[in-house]
Amino acid sequence: MKRFTFLITAILFLIVSAMPAVAQDAPKSAPMQMYHVAMVKHGPKWQSQNSQEGMDNRMEVIANIKKAAKKGLVVSAGLVNDETDVEFIVIFNLKNKYEALDIMEMAPNVKNGMYKVDLYSWFAPTGLVVGGK
Repeated sequence: MKRFTFLITAILFLIVSAMPAVAQDAPKSAPMQMYHVAMVKHGPKWQSQNSQEGMDNRMEVIANIKKAAKKGLVVSAGLVNDETDVEFIVIFNLKNKYEALDIMEMAPNVKNGMYKVDLYSWFAPTGLVVGGK
């Protein structure tokens, strides 16, 4: 169990460290921008990641987050490693929260009830980008 948890944490650390959110060349009085933060939580059909199906579902979510990041839709994302029902946090760089909600609700593991999403709008400095480029 501990090895399994360590392996998952290590994999997600590598993913998150490849996608840090940084403000690029932001002056002290940088304008603010709205981002949208998705809290991906255990849904009604959630299964422990100790099962193979649960692990496959988690890896599918990670793959989808990577695809969205490559398209410039995601600023940063990562696994929550505590005792809550929140599994992932995803920060979107989109015009409105409905675009982010549409993306999350189209995810197979949200559709099938494995996960559910709470979405929040968040002001942060303009220019947060994946990898600081």
